Amino acid sequence: MRIVFGIASAIIIIFAFFLFEGICFRMVEKYALFRLESSWGEKNSVDLNKYLKLLPLNHFQKAPSDSSEVEFSMFRAIEEDEYASKIMGFGRPLRDQFSDYIEQEDPNRKSFAIKDVKHVRGLMLPGLKRFPTDEEVAKGWAGRQRDRIEYAKALFVDLKSPFPKPISDTAANYQQRHHDYFLERGLACLSLPVRSKDVLVNDLKLLKKSFPAVAGKVICRAYGREAEILLETCANYPFLINMLIVHSPTGFIDSPKVESPPWILCSVEKEQLQDYVLIDGLLDWVGASRDVKFIYPSKIGGLIRIRNSYTSKNIDTFHVPLIMQCVNFYESLDTDKARSFALKESIAVQSKKNVPVIAKAKSDKRNSMVADSVRINSLQAELSSLQTTDSSLAYDCMTVREYRQMHEDDPSVARAKNKDLILKIGSNFEQEGIGVLREAKEYDPLFFHFYQSLKRIELQSN
Repeated sequence: MRIVFGIASAIIIIFAFFLFEGICFRMVEKYALFRLESSWGEKNSVDLNKYLKLLPLNHFQKAPSDSSEVEFSMFRAIEEDEYASKIMGFGRPLRDQFSDYIEQEDPNRKSFAIKDVKHVRGLMLPGLKRFPTDEEVAKGWAGRQRDRIEYAKALFVDLKSPFPKPISDTAANYQQRHHDYFLERGLACLSLPVRSKDVLVNDLKLLKKSFPAVAGKVICRAYGREAEILLETCANYPFLINMLIVHSPTGFIDSPKVESPPWILCSVEKEQLQDYVLIDGLLDWVGASRDVKFIYPSKIGGLIRIRNSYTSKNIDTFHVPLIMQCVNFYESLDTDKARSFALKESIAVQSKKNVPVIAKAKSDKRNSMVADSVRINSLQAELSSLQTTDSSLAYDCMTVREYRQMHEDDPSVARAKNKDLILKIGSNFEQEGIGVLREAKEYDPLFFHFYQSLKRIELQSN
């Protein structure tokens, strides 16, 4: 009897422990985040906890893209929905907190500064200030190092139709409380009417230029037609936005083929599952956003949810913990790593019609120079002949032009010579692996030739 009693007591104690642990995970935000970070490591980690991953925790849930053999997009979307629900279990306490915040009126609501930037009106700032770094002073973001600048952890942008329909006081209050919640957490907020991709790009660039310490990280949310515009914008300018939240987009464009794509959360109505083209396109976005080496984006960087009469309210709060994780992730990375310029394999299949005329004209000469290992002095003399009175034409190639376009808001890139950018980009490619540099050679032979030549000259000089 003593043995039976002892075994029963042990089972009860173990059951009570797991029950208590589950309750804490479900209701206590700090514990939920502690368990998450214990399982996944730091925000910039690339390996899971080798001991905890042996436990059947939802943190180690395998993504459908890794385990599923389902071919039909509708069933794949259903699997993705189930995966998203489980993998984001750690966000339940924060979602509950957000729901309570939204539903409760606050008579003592804090007042936040509101600023206009030309035609962009109503930018709400969280009121955070800090001393600028040396880099920020050098870029002209602050006059002196002792002058404090206004900043935000990120900028949350609600994209709206340029012709909005009248909304009720309840809906307007909901949106205001929604923004208040993020403002109290250090995020700036903005409701931005959008007409087209070009207008959105120009407005975001204007914000980044006017408030670089506020709009360093951008999170955009959109519905319907505006969601389609948002997807198109990110496809063409993948480094302009850090996270997309798209609800029931009317269409899509192929996902960007870059190493560090923006995070994405998609939600679709149950009826939209019959639109196989749309669902396939969104699934491609989700898969691309999770195809990274870092643990956090590889797990939650791309998610899709399906709305129905039972889950609509649940999904309305789903983005909150995801946004906070995205902001924390990008804060943990340095700019160069977060904005890697390395392109994926698919970029190499682009048409060679895009290669500049100068590359085609000199291809034979270039190949012979590389093959014959021309002496450094002769090569240096030939490259020096490329110098002109206009420095922008020296060592000009397609890769450099695209790099400048992607970083056009960075003054240091604007001031840098083409030669220096070639060495920097080429070095980044080599760090990513020899395969990446080989792809760059196929994509832009002139860039590859310039890089190899300049690298030899630099080694010779050293």
